[in-house]
Amino acid sequence: MEIPERSFETLAARVTASTILLAALSGCGGSAVAVGSTVPAILFSPIASTSVFLMSLDGQELHGWHTDYAPGYSVYLLPNGNLLRATSLPERPFSTAQGSNGGSAEMLDWNSNVVWRFDYATTAGQQHHDVFYMPTNGHVLMVAWEGRTSAEAIAAGRDPATLPSGGELWVDKVVEVDPATNQVVWEWRTWDHLVPPGAAPSDHPGLVDLNYVSPGTDLVDWTHANAVFYNAALDQVMLSVRNFSEFWVIDHSTTTAEAAGHAGGRLGRGGDIVYRWGNPRVYGLDAPRQLYGQHNAQWIASGLPGAGHILVFDNGDASARPYSRAVELVPPALADGSYPYDPQTGYGPTAPVWQYVATPPESVFAPIISGAQRLASGNTLITVGTAGRFFEVTPDGQSVWSYVVTDTAGATGYLVFRAVRYEPGYEGLAKETLTPEGPLRIPAVSAGARPTLSRY
Repeated sequence: MEIPERSFETLAARVTASTILLAALSGCGGSAVAVGSTVPAILFSPIASTSVFLMSLDGQELHGWHTDYAPGYSVYLLPNGNLLRATSLPERPFSTAQGSNGGSAEMLDWNSNVVWRFDYATTAGQQHHDVFYMPTNGHVLMVAWEGRTSAEAIAAGRDPATLPSGGELWVDKVVEVDPATNQVVWEWRTWDHLVPPGAAPSDHPGLVDLNYVSPGTDLVDWTHANAVFYNAALDQVMLSVRNFSEFWVIDHSTTTAEAAGHAGGRLGRGGDIVYRWGNPRVYGLDAPRQLYGQHNAQWIASGLPGAGHILVFDNGDASARPYSRAVELVPPALADGSYPYDPQTGYGPTAPVWQYVATPPESVFAPIISGAQRLASGNTLITVGTAGRFFEVTPDGQSVWSYVVTDTAGATGYLVFRAVRYEPGYEGLAKETLTPEGPLRIPAVSAGARPTLSRY
């Protein structure tokens, strides 16, 4: 089904628009109107901008945070009202390849003042792409790269013929930082969980094949994780690994020492992958592939339709499957938080329980960035990041809302890593008085100066 480019397509949406418009008109008389806790709001940060924007569903600007640095890339509004964002530092060690970014995580108050910042930008570790707030302890998870030399890679079993021309590999890890102390309190590293040299990957589904390389590529950024997510109920971490076209689940109940090994933690497997889904060929099985370069893998939160399921934006591939979709799957978790494995078919399920595909499918294709979010209504918010476009679909695939980021010159096509929607009554907005400030138009950036699909 086609996604029409219009802002409101349901009566409920039109009523919401009218309510916000009346609020805006009232605000023009000098009395601010508290809309933050009574209507939905969309948060996003254009990659070409150093600002973060909060917007009503009818495109009214509700608030903006203005910073010194470009995003690196994700941004969230925390329950205490602070903004958590990943930040791209101008000077960072991993900065030569397309999509390189990051180096820092920070929290801003409502007035854009930095209340916490943690720079993580050395060859031993550089934040990139995503951060995640852990509600159980207030810590922050970060995706990060670490550098490995060609000699280290060959010693670990890498075929020299598959090494990038420069020899170096960027390898992903996850670090947990305590903002109260600015200390890394937990760490998990891909490099600690490699298939032993000469062993068959199919005999080690909990390990990573150092010789798997995305077809047709010669990448220094070998695994290219792009999202991290924490499930407090399971005490597990999910990592979206784009270049493997799968996501990994890791036991967070381990200590850092246990996470570096193959024993310990609640599941007794240390830091080995306890569940993975999307591309069984990366661990040696000739089973159907599900994902292509996915982003934003996440557990659906408690209280939402599909709670406990996993939602993923499946980007697609220009050659193999030239369209994007959103998929929802039911992870086969057992009562103890472990996941069954079949040596013939790999980890289940064999297919999603739900998916959204546009009509025609090729009308929605974002080969990079982007995301999906389950809403309280059961609808799904989709970010087509390459077009700066957000839209909402019902469970049966009908579009009910759509918006395209536009600048002050009327231009579109701005890259947005991911938009996040906050529902009425969200705690992080409850104390703020928001006045609609007119249609949101981001500051214009010339086409030659801003990131595009070919210059990302």
